[in-house]
Amino acid sequence: MGKYRAPFLNNDVIHIVENNKEPEQKLWIAVLAKAFDDAFYCTDDNAAIDALRWIKHGQDFNYVCGLAGRNPYYVRSKMLDKVIEREAAILGKKIQVKRAVTNVIKLKKRGPVPGTQKRVYDYKWLPKQTHDYVDR
Repeated sequence: MGKYRAPFLNNDVIHIVENNKEPEQKLWIAVLAKAFDDAFYCTDDNAAIDALRWIKHGQDFNYVCGLAGRNPYYVRSKMLDKVIEREAAILGKKIQVKRAVTNVIKLKKRGPVPGTQKRVYDYKWLPKQTHDYVDR
């Protein structure tokens, strides 16, 4: 059997501080945690962008941090690099998607067929697909 060693005072400080929080303060800490969760782990890009912008420029961010018992300038300074990196990744992906949409096959229009108002589409420039073509 090993000797019993009394824990250091510093080991219990975190538990003492966390236990003395009011329920409202725990609620606002959870709000901050949800905002950071949405910003970094949400698969919906629009929700992630909204959360990232709220963290960077939100008017209520300072207020919510104050209610949570956190220094808003400290929180923002610690997370700013990660927020900017995540926002750049999402916006870069959106730009790639936008370029891809504009590069979708655009059918070349010749003029209207003589005697009608219908337009004829020219498909000659499309790649030919044979019966052995497999799209993977």
